[in-house]
Amino acid sequence: MKKLLALALGVALGLAQAPSPEALKGLGPEETLALAKRWREEGQRVVSYVTPEAFFFEFPDGRKAQVALKDRFLLAVAPYVNRTHPCQVHYFSSCTGELQGEVLEVRVLEGEKEVIKTQVKTGKDGFFELWLPRNRRYTLEVRRGDLLATGPITTFRNSPTCLTTFRLRAP
Repeated sequence: MKKLLALALGVALGLAQAPSPEALKGLGPEETLALAKRWREEGQRVVSYVTPEAFFFEFPDGRKAQVALKDRFLLAVAPYVNRTHPCQVHYFSSCTGELQGEVLEVRVLEGEKEVIKTQVKTGKDGFFELWLPRNRRYTLEVRRGDLLATGPITTFRNSPTCLTTFRLRAP
């Protein structure tokens, strides 16, 4: 039964077929994110990235596809302690952060109002993702043990989708 359910989920997410634009048809933003991450983990040669407006894919055969984000904004965050890289547009297919598989405490504030408080685990790529409403200004706090990173983030049309400047330090 578990195998059947896993297979059904894989087919629903387009995971059972080779990477192609057709695998993206009918997927929502969350499913598209899962598929982009899966293709990277499988070592598929698909270039995938996210802008404030959409996910973009470039396949080995030259075909291209995109999936609109609709009314939300996706921010990929890679906090670091020792090393980072400059980035504005998050490439699921190649961006790698320092802290892979780390558990972090995350808070997002809009003014004084807490809009997100959660625990996340960075992926094999060292990133975690936040889905946020568009056209807003926030403060992001990321904590790992006694280390803290905090700073402003935005979700406007010209905002970065890749955040690699959050250095975890002792407060």
